[in-house]
Amino acid sequence: MNALKLNRLRKSIFAKFAFSFIIVGLVPLLAVSFFSLNTFGSYMQRYTINNFEQMVMNAGNNVNELYTKYNNISKLMYAYGQPGGVGQLAKRIGEGAPAGDSQIAASVDDLLQTVVATDVHIRSVAFVFTGGGYQDLNRAGSRIDFRYDFPPPAWRQALLDRPNRLAMFPTHHQDYYLNSGTTVLTFARNLIDVAGSPGLDGKVVGSLYVDVSVDAFADIFNRLTIDRHDGMYVVDPDGWILYSNKNDRIGQRFSAADSGDYRYVKQDMPDAGWHVIGEVDKDELFRKINGIKNTIAVVIALSIVALVLVAIWFSNNLSNPIRVIIRHMAKVESGDFDTQVQVRSPDEIGMLARGFNKMTDRLKSYIDKVYVAQIKQKQAELTALKSQIRPHYLYNTLEVIRMSAVANDDEEVADMILALSRQLKYVLDYGDETVSLSDEKSNIEQYFKLMSLRYGEQRLAMDIRMSGDALNCQLPKLSIQPLVENAIYHGIMPKASKGTIRISAEIEDQRLVVTVDDDGIGMGPEKLERIRARLDRDAESAQPELQENGGIGIKNVHDRLAALYGPEYGVRIHSTPNIGTSVRLDLPCREGRNEP
Repeated sequence: MNALKLNRLRKSIFAKFAFSFIIVGLVPLLAVSFFSLNTFGSYMQRYTINNFEQMVMNAGNNVNELYTKYNNISKLMYAYGQPGGVGQLAKRIGEGAPAGDSQIAASVDDLLQTVVATDVHIRSVAFVFTGGGYQDLNRAGSRIDFRYDFPPPAWRQALLDRPNRLAMFPTHHQDYYLNSGTTVLTFARNLIDVAGSPGLDGKVVGSLYVDVSVDAFADIFNRLTIDRHDGMYVVDPDGWILYSNKNDRIGQRFSAADSGDYRYVKQDMPDAGWHVIGEVDKDELFRKINGIKNTIAVVIALSIVALVLVAIWFSNNLSNPIRVIIRHMAKVESGDFDTQVQVRSPDEIGMLARGFNKMTDRLKSYIDKVYVAQIKQKQAELTALKSQIRPHYLYNTLEVIRMSAVANDDEEVADMILALSRQLKYVLDYGDETVSLSDEKSNIEQYFKLMSLRYGEQRLAMDIRMSGDALNCQLPKLSIQPLVENAIYHGIMPKASKGTIRISAEIEDQRLVVTVDDDGIGMGPEKLERIRARLDRDAESAQPELQENGGIGIKNVHDRLAALYGPEYGVRIHSTPNIGTSVRLDLPCREGRNEP
């Protein structure tokens, strides 16, 4: 039994659809996944290394710009040109002016203030005379501790070794200042008296020391996306580390790791002779890449599972309607022709279901014709006979009454009965539900004749003006008569004087426009808005208000036109108190006798 079910499942359209979807979707997905995972690792490694190299290059350029900035600041000693200032200081000191000279001290103090003001990262600046003594300025107001040997001997020696170059000393604490623990880097330059001979070596008369907050370098490296395992180093020409994001390496000689677990990228700075060296941990690099690869593999695996589930779901949804149709076909085979397949989709399966329903309907209809045709025919003949006898009997009776009125010389009553008889024949006619505007016009004339006989010509008058091409347009029977009736009873009758109803019809943009105007009492804005609102509501909820204000017939006409031709067609009402009311019908102009 299980083998039979399994064999049937293998041959089912569900299995074929599911297998096809899985093969078509799974094979390309596996191929793309295999290719992606094989190429992604090397690509990501190249991309990460290139990105790291670009980061090191940018850091090198920024550090070089920083070096250039502080190099130029240190040269202010030579460019300072105020009268009696440092521009003359080197010469005066070189000529043996005393270090305590007040003019020299004022000029140096002015220089120190200028240097501090040039950059927010400069914490302090000091000018040391070669002959002994110094002047300093600290941004925090602190002073150099007199017990401290300032500047340190190593700094002096560095300036002696390279008297014409800017020197930079690695990150350190300002221990030589009182109550200061600020971490700084120091830039230093000699002031040389060239004795008016450019290009010749002169005598060093003093040295300028500029302490720059480590934040100046930190701002550069903090903008970089550096992993905690990676390193960034600023190295001087002798290999000493001037600054690094790894604080424990500052002041040490730079040396590459002995193992091959690191990759190094170097950016030279020709102006300073420094190097920016980036150090990236390969293990961490590959660990990140492998993590991304594993994530991609998980996503691919989930995609495969989702693909299989979607294939099964889609195949089941596609084959299930077919199985439903097969079950209903079995019911039809057993003689149940009332079964109907519920149509759930507009696609080919839905078309097949609709075709099956039509087939069962036609089969049932055919069987009804075969077995019940004679009974239904007899019933139809009796019904038709009754529908013909009742109006015919009414017409004959009215004709007898009319002839009696004629025999008694009562022409007015005879005319009223004749008009009523024609109206009844028009209303009770079981033919087409649509009539020409010409037929509707004739019916209105018969109706108005009755109203004139009832109320007298001194109260009512009617003027009909319809274009010839409009008379052939078709419209639902009794579309205009309710409007005329409403105009008489609610417009003209309440006023004391004679009233006139004007009916016009013309074609505008393939539309038949019929207008019924009266010069009755009209309506106020509030009442008009209530009636307009009721026209757009359902008939049952609008009926009490329309009965009170008049307009059930207008509501009926509006609903019929909207139902037959669409919501853009129907009745529009305009009214002005003591002037009158205008009711307009809009419907498409269609000629002939076919129903809409």
